[in-house]
Amino acid sequence: MIPEATVEQVLQQVNIADYIGQTVQLHKAGQNLFGLCPFHEENTPSFSVSESKQIFHCFSCGRGGNVYKFVMELDHLSFPEAVAKVAEFANVPLDVHIDSAPREAPEVTAQKQILRDVTDLYHHVLVNTQNGEEALNYLLKRGLTQETIDAFEIGFAPAEKNLLQPFLKNREIDYQAQRETGLFVENQNGELFDRFKDRIMFPLKDQNGAVIGFSGRILHQSDQAKYLNSPETGLFNKRDVLFNMNTAKDLFNKDTGAILFEGFMDVIAAYQAGVKTGIASMGTSLTNEQVQQISRHTKKLTICYDGDAAGINATHRAVELVGNNPRLKTSVVLLPDGQDPDEFIKANGAEAFQSQLKKELTPTAFLLHYLSMDVDLSQDQAKIDYLNQALALVAKEAPIAQSVYLQQLTETTGIPVQTLANQLPKPVQQHQTTTMAPPPVVTSTVKFNRYQKAQRQLLNYSFHDDLVATKLVSSAFVFPDDQYQAIFTAWTHYLHEGHAPNVAAFTDSLEGRLANVAADVAMMTLPESSDEAIDNLMALLATTPLHDQLDQIKQELNQAQRIGDNKRASELMAQYYQLMRQLKG
Repeated sequence: MIPEATVEQVLQQVNIADYIGQTVQLHKAGQNLFGLCPFHEENTPSFSVSESKQIFHCFSCGRGGNVYKFVMELDHLSFPEAVAKVAEFANVPLDVHIDSAPREAPEVTAQKQILRDVTDLYHHVLVNTQNGEEALNYLLKRGLTQETIDAFEIGFAPAEKNLLQPFLKNREIDYQAQRETGLFVENQNGELFDRFKDRIMFPLKDQNGAVIGFSGRILHQSDQAKYLNSPETGLFNKRDVLFNMNTAKDLFNKDTGAILFEGFMDVIAAYQAGVKTGIASMGTSLTNEQVQQISRHTKKLTICYDGDAAGINATHRAVELVGNNPRLKTSVVLLPDGQDPDEFIKANGAEAFQSQLKKELTPTAFLLHYLSMDVDLSQDQAKIDYLNQALALVAKEAPIAQSVYLQQLTETTGIPVQTLANQLPKPVQQHQTTTMAPPPVVTSTVKFNRYQKAQRQLLNYSFHDDLVATKLVSSAFVFPDDQYQAIFTAWTHYLHEGHAPNVAAFTDSLEGRLANVAADVAMMTLPESSDEAIDNLMALLATTPLHDQLDQIKQELNQAQRIGDNKRASELMAQYYQLMRQLKG
């Protein structure tokens, strides 16, 4: 256990905005800071941070709390692990050992252990047995070193169809657990046979380095697919997996972000060339889930796909997708002569590859290149069509960037810069005006009736004024809504235990839902309390018949059901039944 005094000391040493600012780009809007929520996809900022109160709250997804809660939610850590991570950020020694074992279901841990054992088996077969000699020689001839083979734990699955079952039975792995690994195919009689045969095996790992699946490359020519991935299982979903993210993420910094390749062989080739921040999707187009994952670990992404037509088209799709994620500063590197990274490195060497990665194009520069592909600019109509598309693209940029791209278009087409500038679409002026102002923010997605507002205001005042809390206790006031009463009761107990009135620290004592509500209430900006204002709020809640509140909720429930807001309707139904119980009481 970490001493409570240490927990509070770390909390006082860290400005929540500084810590969250590592992940979320924050800007000032009123008294608070706003940014795009890291917990869900959104285009309009609804994530708010209060430096004065040292708490965060997302008005869209409802998450909220102090910096510890942020770390727990973002990194899926326990409370002690979150304290340790924040303490490291603040350079505060804890002088205690933190057990960082993952909190997961026993069956999940068991599945990961099975895949770890199979990884070790495949690797042993490759590097230590006669069955693996041919595959090992193939890899060495391809230019892989033994160090690289060991680093990526590459293995080999022999051609026999029953290697794994005896191996797993010796470890007392039952039939059902074997089926769930994705390592087997099953016939109509329920018999299991190895899915991967005569394949060089590449372990696929999650962000924490646990093996969750495999990709196997066929060794001998056959009518089978060149690459075979594990099927989707409870652990493996290829939409979420980024090859090598588990090691690359620890090397990301402000200068060196992620380099996205098309496949894991490109990642391995780059690794041998001294570029160790490479990641790759699993033989599929980039997904939103993968982009979200990248943006949680770095703010810089370089896309380096194959230089052939298919690779350029894949780059275009990736740029279009990543362009919707404002957390990432994205660039593109093109490889000449249709080469993939492995071919480029073999032809030009590691230093040349590292130099090539520095020749970054902005997304707009790449898109201008993409639009010009296969266009015969010696034909007038083709040139006009190209320029219309290109100018529409340039018009979305800021003035300085426009100047750069217009000069590039002049060099490409021979049309004078001023002529091109005069033809920029007019909406660009509107774009420039709107981009000068801070982006709009979402301050609330939930509508509260006047009774709920009164309770929230009273609770907010009690957080920031000891006299208000004392008055509510001495008058035996009870919040009509159970959740607000539970938070207020916890708050008074917290103060009674001798804690300083610190809402950020207080939220640690609440379970998840109540912590989110408390953070939401604490983020409210209200005029200073007065005896008259407090008396009026208490009178409203004490004298208003429950029937009036029921009528109000019925009206809101009907409205929510009419517009199809199921989430709000469910919340109102819960409030309705709660009030009915009070009436019966």
